Amino acid sequence: MSQKQRSFRTRLAMIGGLVTLLLAGQPATTKPTAAAAICEVTYTISNQWSTGFTANVSVKNLGIGLNNWQVGWTFAGNQAITNLWNGVLTQTGAQVSVSNPAWAASLPSNGTASFGFQASYTGSNAIPNAFTLNGVSCNGDQPSPMPTNTAIPSIPPATNTPNPPTNTPIATTTGTPRPTNTPTSVIPTVTNTPRPTNTPVPTTVNPTATSTPTGNNNNDDWLHTNGNQIVDSAGRPVWLTGVNWFGFNATERVFHGLWSANLTSMMQSISQRGLNIIRVPISTELILEWKAGVFKTPNVNTYANPELEGLTSLQIFDRFVMLSKQFGIKVMIDVHSAEADNSGHYAPLWYKGSFTSEQFYQAWEWITDRYKNDDTVIAMDIKNEPHGTAHDNQTSSQFAKWDNSTDINNWKYVCETASKRILAINPNVLVLCEGNEVYPKAGASYTSSNKNDYYFTWWGGNLRGVRDYPVNLGSNQDQLVYSPHDYGPLVFNQSWFYPGFTKETLYNDVWYPNWFFIHEENIAPLFIGEWGGFLDGGANEQWMKALRDLIKEHYLHHTFWVLNPNSGDTGGLLGYDWATWDEAKYALLKPALWADRNGKFVSLDHQIPLGGTATGTTITQYYQQGNQAPSNP
Repeated sequence: MSQKQRSFRTRLAMIGGLVTLLLAGQPATTKPTAAAAICEVTYTISNQWSTGFTANVSVKNLGIGLNNWQVGWTFAGNQAITNLWNGVLTQTGAQVSVSNPAWAASLPSNGTASFGFQASYTGSNAIPNAFTLNGVSCNGDQPSPMPTNTAIPSIPPATNTPNPPTNTPIATTTGTPRPTNTPTSVIPTVTNTPRPTNTPVPTTVNPTATSTPTGNNNNDDWLHTNGNQIVDSAGRPVWLTGVNWFGFNATERVFHGLWSANLTSMMQSISQRGLNIIRVPISTELILEWKAGVFKTPNVNTYANPELEGLTSLQIFDRFVMLSKQFGIKVMIDVHSAEADNSGHYAPLWYKGSFTSEQFYQAWEWITDRYKNDDTVIAMDIKNEPHGTAHDNQTSSQFAKWDNSTDINNWKYVCETASKRILAINPNVLVLCEGNEVYPKAGASYTSSNKNDYYFTWWGGNLRGVRDYPVNLGSNQDQLVYSPHDYGPLVFNQSWFYPGFTKETLYNDVWYPNWFFIHEENIAPLFIGEWGGFLDGGANEQWMKALRDLIKEHYLHHTFWVLNPNSGDTGGLLGYDWATWDEAKYALLKPALWADRNGKFVSLDHQIPLGGTATGTTITQYYQQGNQAPSNP
């Protein structure tokens, strides 16, 4: 691709499909002075074929902080954007504007915002040569919005190590809901355009998934609990150390990233990196659609994934389970929200709109029955992050409580009920009960309208109620695991992130009173279902290392948040090409992954080494070689 040299106003550097425009200022003729460049734009064509292409755009704000941002340009040809993610699109003819998504509105001085899109074209696909930021040419005068003093994280550019948002102090209000981890932006819908020539496809294509669950020739990996340990059928402790991968919970109804990357290649990479379990967020709505035989078109690039062409979202999930078995990975299903919506987890409860508690139970029964004979699917996380504050929701009851009632919003009762109905179908699967957000202090109850009568923490992170009202599963108590979530100050600057906080202060202020007592008192195992964030070189990274060390010291089970790069407030383990790993973040996580004395990662399978024999081993081999049990009460 070639470009004519631009005027002296614009410096254009192009390497392949990458175009960086630093729009410099020039002397103005109508005003006494002119502003310097206000933005730097990087426009990258990541894939291109005869009728379409995908591109990523990042804009660096060289001016003052902006409370909202909008990037504009004009295509030289007939390019038409068909889908855009991490932004809000407006296109009229050749004129394009992309404004910020709600969850990444601010753009601080020297901050960067990024978005991507898929487009069609005919003829030539010329690179835009001029951009605007908030309506002002990047080589024009400085706009004058009110400056912002608080930098809200924006999505990082597609680099190997995403640049973290500035760790700017945020007003502390204990009990403020945790921001979304999944994006609220439009995600690309991939159509059947010719396959880009530079998209790698595995040479080995596995059999196509059918409408029924994939069978397997071994079924000896079911896990149980013993005190605060999770053990295999021989009673030997195991360590579940994995990652979250979202998408099935959202409007796309399939893993995010399959719009550009190959599923088999991703699964192989995950396994070889030592992640032995994948927590898969999903929605009640999607499970009920599957149950009814209703299948909306999944968002998959079938030229990157030819083996997925023509498959429904359920068949793709079946194929994922089959690949998990092949690579020695186990699967946890997490009902993340009632509705199939990128922002569905904002809803505090397991019922919403037309989706009732009974339908929630029925969805769990259906999917449990489907995979009851496959020990690849070893765990069910009953509901993601039940939350809501009691003091200001007395009338609506839109908050999750934990007590001994059978009230519709009693999360403890609901988790107990759902778990019993699941275990009646498959008594060998692990069931996870997360916490809620608030718990009454001594002498108070959930009827109080006084905020000071409650303990607050992260959504899903408050398990104080276990002391007074433990979940009772009767004869199946040995399948129960409690699962808190924990995050750092870049998600929300909670009161315990005061200057000088340490691992010890976090332990005393939040971890022990909210959930670690469950482990220490040998009540049940703990599984930290979500934790993770940006590496900021400051407080957020300090929190991550502290929690990582607690996990490692006590062999706490966990799934890191998240594989996806498009998690607005945490970033992910992968870059925006969905193939390159953030090596710095992975290096932080790696010590908390289960490995033997030779550094081989341990599968939760007794026969299949994790990622193959070069990188992994099995439970059986781990103990045969005399490795230490992952246990530290």
